[in-house]
Amino acid sequence: MSEKNAVLIVEDSPAITLLLKNYLGKLGYSEIYTCDSGGSAISTFEGLASQGKQPIVLLDFMLPDMDARSVLTQMLEVKPDVRIILETATEKDDEGIKELIRLGVYQYIEKPIRFETLKNIVETIESEQSFFEKESNENKLAEQSSDEIKTKIKNHIDFILKTANQISLDRIIGLLGFSDDLVTEYIAELENKGKLIKLDEKKEIACNQCDSVRTSQIFFCPNCKSSNFKLGKLIEHYDCGNVTEENTYHDDKCPNCKKELKALGVDYRVMQNHYICNNCDEFFPELSTEYLCLKCENKFKITDARWKSSINYKIINT
Repeated sequence: MSEKNAVLIVEDSPAITLLLKNYLGKLGYSEIYTCDSGGSAISTFEGLASQGKQPIVLLDFMLPDMDARSVLTQMLEVKPDVRIILETATEKDDEGIKELIRLGVYQYIEKPIRFETLKNIVETIESEQSFFEKESNENKLAEQSSDEIKTKIKNHIDFILKTANQISLDRIIGLLGFSDDLVTEYIAELENKGKLIKLDEKKEIACNQCDSVRTSQIFFCPNCKSSNFKLGKLIEHYDCGNVTEENTYHDDKCPNCKKELKALGVDYRVMQNHYICNNCDEFFPELSTEYLCLKCENKFKITDARWKSSINYKIINT
């Protein structure tokens, strides 16, 4: 039996952390790291990556010090092929969850966590690991029998389709890591069985170096360029001009002048959904962004991107 991956649990609930750690231990995982904040998670992840490890990450959607998108961004910059399992009580149809999935989250698991679901996900990651290694997949396939090749391709495509409602042919090929007639043959087979519905062509951002559509947006502070940020609520006190996070206003008093806040719109205003940089303490309604190629690790701006079009499919889950 091959050695299992390390696991990094990023969860601020000690009870959930303990349950996850005990269960993963029963599955045979011995190298398990736990963090209760985004900052400690990034440091631990960087340390593991520097040792050549490829940890599976269980990431809580809500963390006390950092936005989940910030954690995702920083981990992707360290290892673009990181497998992150997002755990949250929020519905999958929530726009925030869907955005994280689009940006590079590998899988999504609902709270309360069903351990059988977690088992299926981590077992799939382990079994798929060698297939997604950076060595030539064509060479690996050449060493296998025709039946083995077909089975592997079908299993990989089936798994990819479970993670999306719609997906393009270019995206499937990008996730597989190679193009082959067997891929298009199996897609056509699924279409004939009514498991896929062909839609119009989809235009997607592609890397300006390797042409891959496996890209993710990377977000950072417009002021200091750090990706260490969180989404928060700010309060501006009109009398003294103080603008700080809501949690700095204790007992409805301004942390700067100590005056009591009485009337919303008269004494103060609330600034919803602002990003607060943990490094420079500046705040912004929008973050700066660029793109990261998850295949060749090239970074590029939207103005420098290539665009590719391919057939888009709707997945019919029955």
